Amino acid sequence: MKSIKGVLFDLDGVFYVGNQLISGGNETLAWLRKQGIKYQFITNNTTLSRSALVAKLKRLGLNIKEDELLSANYAGVLQLKKMGLHRCRLILSKAAQTDYPPTVLEEPEAIVIGDIGNSWDYDLLNELMNQLLEGAELIALHKGRYFQTEAGLQLDSGAFVAALEHATGKKAQVVGKPSQAFFEMGSSLLAAKPHELLMVGDDLVNDIQGAQNAGYLAVLVQTGKYREALVKQGDINPNGIITSVAELPNYLLSS
Repeated sequence: MKSIKGVLFDLDGVFYVGNQLISGGNETLAWLRKQGIKYQFITNNTTLSRSALVAKLKRLGLNIKEDELLSANYAGVLQLKKMGLHRCRLILSKAAQTDYPPTVLEEPEAIVIGDIGNSWDYDLLNELMNQLLEGAELIALHKGRYFQTEAGLQLDSGAFVAALEHATGKKAQVVGKPSQAFFEMGSSLLAAKPHELLMVGDDLVNDIQGAQNAGYLAVLVQTGKYREALVKQGDINPNGIITSVAELPNYLLSS
């Protein structure tokens, strides 16, 4: 445990699923604070603004502050500012558009893609394809394959990003996990070297592989989108597997 100075946490599937907290999360956070181990939440959530997501999590009962959270949605805002782009078509829910410039439908400089649920259809994909072919940049807040809901696994927006990449030959700029820049942004306040950081998540690609590629240790929780078969058939090897976030203190004490 002495070698771990900071922990990065995924949220969805680790601390909650749908509108239900996973037990033991607050106790783990309290234990980390007592041990003097800093932590940050990094999430690919793109359905809400950062402030709205924090408000939702507080309503669910999670002990979280806004400055402890970096979301892919907020990282998209920072990326647009960095690129100096203002005319953007936002493929985002209304609740996620708060911090962005107003959306434009004609001749956008960039198309920003996040989660819009089942609002995807052929006509929308065709419109976006043509705007990309006409010169718009493609910015993906993440390229998740699927996510866990109370009804089971659901197709994520990464599938539609991949379709647009295939059709246009353009490569999306991915700002969320598993991009190394996103991990570095999330860990910038933890004052630790990569090998002193631990990522805790439920996604083999976005959380585990992404963190390991950035030089961090990574622990997989058996909640959320975890599936034993996917772990066995894949070539991504977590540094550890725990039943839930509640078991993190025991894992750190025994490692």
